[in-house]
Amino acid sequence: MRRTYISPEFIYQKVNGTFNMQEHSSFFGSKMIEIDDEIVIKNDNIIWHQLPSGEQLNANTENGLPDSSYDAVISKKNNHSLEIDISQSDFDKDNNTKWILDIEIRIILRDYIFALMKKFRTFNGVSNNMTTNNNVNAAIISYIDNNILNRYKFKKVEFFLQPFDLLTVGGLMYDNKFDMSIESKNTLFSKIQTITDPNDVDVKLIFNQDANANRFSFNYYFNLFFEKL
Repeated sequence: MRRTYISPEFIYQKVNGTFNMQEHSSFFGSKMIEIDDEIVIKNDNIIWHQLPSGEQLNANTENGLPDSSYDAVISKKNNHSLEIDISQSDFDKDNNTKWILDIEIRIILRDYIFALMKKFRTFNGVSNNMTTNNNVNAAIISYIDNNILNRYKFKKVEFFLQPFDLLTVGGLMYDNKFDMSIESKNTLFSKIQTITDPNDVDVKLIFNQDANANRFSFNYYFNLFFEKL
């Protein structure tokens, strides 16, 4: 079949801009969100209101609905692991234990930015059927992945550590606790080696336990710092 070139052989249809979560750098931030020069993830608790579907369409109506929330402490707790370095000798394991703390910094940063965008209703008025997967929350995550995460770089981690005596307090060897309540100048622990993934996906903290593991376990906590490129 030959084309006539007289009339279009396809139909033009309007498509919502929210179907494409990729923004051009020339107008990044001007359309949806202005990013901060620095992000510090400590003990933030962020609250917002939305419909059960995840949509934010009418603030006056949604303010009467149950809160949705983000807890930075829970996000950090769920997205890290603390493991003994298996390469060390049994003697070192018991007396000067080496630990590897692996923190999923990209996931934690994404969760934090997602909560901020919900709080400030960045996608206000965008319904699920205006997005690719009929899910505005998935669209927000896609927007963050495509436009925001690559604008930040991991800067540093604050690491806090507080030993406790197993004979006095009780507990098991190597049973260390993630505990935000220990954060203070006195528990700031600086004797760490930091290894950052080139793509800022995760960061590893390598450190030795000063106190003998036969007698002491420890509580620990961390804060994360990111800076805009």
